[in-house]
Amino acid sequence: MHKSGSTWVQSYIHKKYRQFGVTLPPGNLFNEFFCVRNHEDNEHDFRKKTMTQRIELLKELREYGLELAHKAHVPEIISIWPWFKTFYKDHNILVLKRRHMFTHWLAILFYNCIGLATGPNNVKGNNKEGYTYITPSKTDEGKYGFDVAEDIIKSTIQEYKVEFKFNEICWNNFVNSIRFLNDVVIEELDKPQIIWTEDITTEWLEDYFKVVLKKLPTPFTTFEYKTYFKPEDMKIIREIFEERFYNEFQYYGYELK
Repeated sequence: MHKSGSTWVQSYIHKKYRQFGVTLPPGNLFNEFFCVRNHEDNEHDFRKKTMTQRIELLKELREYGLELAHKAHVPEIISIWPWFKTFYKDHNILVLKRRHMFTHWLAILFYNCIGLATGPNNVKGNNKEGYTYITPSKTDEGKYGFDVAEDIIKSTIQEYKVEFKFNEICWNNFVNSIRFLNDVVIEELDKPQIIWTEDITTEWLEDYFKVVLKKLPTPFTTFEYKTYFKPEDMKIIREIFEERFYNEFQYYGYELK
């Protein structure tokens, strides 16, 4: 799922695949292969490709004995799940989960609130001049000229006067994704390797994938999502979450943190 450390883990997979597979340029535009709604660079031809066209690319690569390195988030694969589980049934699938579930939910809600305020205008610039995320979720410096930092997202919040509060649509999507991940993905894949984000380290990833990265995407260090929500809104968010957690989520192994 989104906000589970997938970019961190995918960085190692991306480098490992250079030894035997196919890699696309770094960045979520390409590595979130099934996300057809990505607005990272609206002018790029890849952005215009449909789900069917992307699937055909994976099939054609396999005909040449090649596999593409990419990450798949739950919301993007629900509609293609029957095909996905069959296509990758003989592959080593890593399923990344965040044990601290409330923190995970709050991060997703936080960026959803910003997205509602900014709309599709979540980048500035173009592929010639370079572009900058106005809703970054990590610090990173890519080859396309964008330099993402905490002050960018803080200025975005001020510029768009973002209101941070509970959103039912976002909540329902989160709940459905959690259920799909645990009841469908994990149950129907052939022995996927489940990894809790809180249990892995850089050293573990280096040992598992046998690669070392010179530079890593890192989470914000002085950024606390909860401080942007008013106490009365946080109370509502917490109550709704706890009711669902104690009735359902705790049985998946998550913790109320």
